[in-house]
Amino acid sequence: MSIALELKKAGKAFGSVIALQDVSVKVRQGSVTCILGDNGAGKSTLIKTLSGVHKPSSGAYEVEGAEVSFGSPRDALAAGIATVCQDLA
Repeated sequence: MSIALELKKAGKAFGSVIALQDVSVKVRQGSVTCILGDNGAGKSTLIKTLSGVHKPSSGAYEVEGAEVSFGSPRDALAAGIATVCQDLA
């Protein structure tokens, strides 16, 4: 299976708050990938970074082997990346 998207040593900071540091992840086409962790571990920031809400402060983001920099979730959607949010209702 080929790699659909890859984050390499990515970081995201909000001022002095470091939300992600040196995060690397590969998502292969046709696979199901789970992100889990404690509250405050950076899961939501990671998903928002993958889906174009946030730009990584450091590192590289590749989709199908080409480096990308999404300006918005709409840009990510055009590349086939979307977030399905949890519904607690």
